[in-house]
Amino acid sequence: MIRPKYEFCDPSEYQGSPDDMDGLPPNLPVIPTYVQHRQHGRVQKYVLEMAQHPVRARMCGFGEKDRRPLDPPPVVRLRVRDEDGDFMLNEDVDIWKFVVSATLWAPSSDHDRSIVINPNTLPGPVPMYQSSSSVISLSEPVKVRNLVGTTVSNAYLLKDENDDLNIFFIFHDLSVRTEGQFRIKFQFAVIPSEDDPRAFVESVTWSSIFEVYSAKTFPGMTDSTELSKAFATQGIKITIRKSNRGRSYHGRFDDNQDDDGDNEDDDDDNDAGPASPPTPGSGLR
Repeated sequence: MIRPKYEFCDPSEYQGSPDDMDGLPPNLPVIPTYVQHRQHGRVQKYVLEMAQHPVRARMCGFGEKDRRPLDPPPVVRLRVRDEDGDFMLNEDVDIWKFVVSATLWAPSSDHDRSIVINPNTLPGPVPMYQSSSSVISLSEPVKVRNLVGTTVSNAYLLKDENDDLNIFFIFHDLSVRTEGQFRIKFQFAVIPSEDDPRAFVESVTWSSIFEVYSAKTFPGMTDSTELSKAFATQGIKITIRKSNRGRSYHGRFDDNQDDDGDNEDDDDDNDAGPASPPTPGSGLR
């Protein structure tokens, strides 16, 4: 029997470090808040939508130092309705308790791919000539996060490429360990208060299908989008590639990265670390 290249498992089976669980709790119920619009009737108060879809990435493997960010970085936009069902001016929205969490899914959107078994910890085939006295490892295979990086984003009030003010959630340092096709599920929630400690998902949106390549088949990074450039000029730490064959800067115009969006050579065991997350609440106020 041929073993699948990668074995995924249910996120509820993951027993990793509490520091890894930086997203919303798994299996959080989706309970949207509705308001009554005078023309459209009952409508959702919070509307989450994609502002920038990831296209591709190079797999980062199962080491802890190598990171290959999704390109372009996924960005989600939120629109909020008032009690009359009309969309509010974004600058009038209190964004400080807003969060969006990201999880990795199969292209069909029916299987969670956020947790994968490290293939290096799976027992190998037992040789036919192995004697009965040989020692067989009984260690459990190690489950690790397949979607690596900062999987939860606070809200940012920023101008887009058209100079319009919007509420954004930016996922600038997400990497995927395994090659293949995936989608990302984004879930919006309001951080519970002492008066109302209930936690639930208010709105959900999905990225389009993107491809994660092996090191040998990766076609290279795409050109930086106008939206990413707009964020960089507002102080968001986001990789921007210039036109001269992928040279890049980080919003502070640091010209020190290669075509993979990191600071290292293209060796599989390089020491590139994850990018630092943007400071919560940055951007325009």
